[in-house]
Amino acid sequence: MEYRVTKKGLQKKVDLLNKKIRINALKVELDHAACYGGYALIDYDGSHHLTPRMAPREMNQYLEGALDWITAE
Repeated sequence: MEYRVTKKGLQKKVDLLNKKIRINALKVELDHAACYGGYALIDYDGSHHLTPRMAPREMNQYLEGALDWITAE
């Protein structure tokens, strides 16, 4: 089974992650820069990188793991 990982799909997972976190001070954003190696999660208007740059499929797996780990109360 092969499927494409798109920026739109990754963004939906990041939005869901933000809903599950529920911390007003923390807003996770998805940043993409092909010249630097792919996708990264950033915070605080891009001044803090939460993850290193990753390929699309690697970021997809990372977000799926983060969503499984963080549970809504």
